[in-house]
Amino acid sequence: PCSLVSIGRGASWGCSSLVDITFPAGLTSIGEYAFACCSALSSVTFPAGLTSIGDSAFAKCSSLGSVTFPATLTSIGWRAFADCSSLSSVTFPAGLT
Repeated sequence: PCSLVSIGRGASWGCSSLVDITFPAGLTSIGEYAFACCSALSSVTFPAGLTSIGDSAFAKCSSLGSVTFPATLTSIGWRAFADCSSLSSVTFPAGLT
């Protein structure tokens, strides 16, 4: 929905049928483990306005090949993309800490 501003901890953890995600405009944060262990997840599109990605949010997403973060992103949590064995391309914004 258009009013979605955050995705909570473990919201879709282990969802093995999830293949791609396009997050809506207005989303500002993705919680810890939100999409961890989604083994079929291959494509993620982050919106402008996203500021934080929680710890292990996309850990063990073994089909995820590339990610591009928006310029508004300021924080990526510990092990946010750990064990993403297919991840071959990551584009970071200039102001990321």
